[in-house]
Amino acid sequence: MTGAKPREEVPDRADPLRAPRVAAIARLSAIDTVRARITMAIDLGLLQPDERLPPADEMAESFGVSTTSVSRGLALLQDEGVIVRKAGRYGGSYVRGVERGAQRRARRVGDARSVDDAPVQSFLDDDSHVHTLIDERAVLEAGFAALAAHACTPQDVGELRALVERMAETQSWAEFRNLDRAFHRGVVAAAGAPLAESLAARVNADLDPYFLPYSMGLLRDSNREHEQIVDALERGDAGAAARLTAAHVQGLHHSMYVGLTDAG
Repeated sequence: MTGAKPREEVPDRADPLRAPRVAAIARLSAIDTVRARITMAIDLGLLQPDERLPPADEMAESFGVSTTSVSRGLALLQDEGVIVRKAGRYGGSYVRGVERGAQRRARRVGDARSVDDAPVQSFLDDDSHVHTLIDERAVLEAGFAALAAHACTPQDVGELRALVERMAETQSWAEFRNLDRAFHRGVVAAAGAPLAESLAARVNADLDPYFLPYSMGLLRDSNREHEQIVDALERGDAGAAARLTAAHVQGLHHSMYVGLTDAG
């Protein structure tokens, strides 16, 4: 109509998680992603001084990158003094000793980040995005667990227990990750709400790029929580299943993911 004002473009507020600032890590190369994930895990105490890192092929599988990218990332971290690579029978990549770790943490606290820390900063820029995703996952999976407590079959419970047992036995970091994913997918499937399963899958896919390597000790602690969830499902206790699942997922705020800018 003549004289009508052109329609103004209204920002899409339906999905604030897709705002430009939360895409910081999407601009990183695979090699820089490897560097950032390992550096963050060390700075946050998820990997301790002198601890051996998982094999390169395991990190590649869990990070969704090539083994070549992991090897190149590790080589850069060695040049930067973050890790030490050893040859021989006890060879592998190890976290640098206590002194180096203290120096890095002191720099982080003082906010004196160097150019080499730019990949880490890309992760830190997405901290609110990560926290939001964790909360969203906690709400969704708690709901699925409550439904599963009423709908799951003895076969469902048996399959979940088998996954818990395999996680307790494995020494492979990548295998634990795969079994953990299978466990949470199993709880969702046991709820008997197939049309809603894509919601949980989407949140987990969005969280995957922020996953950090961490010690088998933390993994073992996490698996004990899995066992408690299965116990609640077997009893048909929907309230306990939901509470335990929500607490399990909310723990990611303090351990397994990168939204930890306030970590001690």
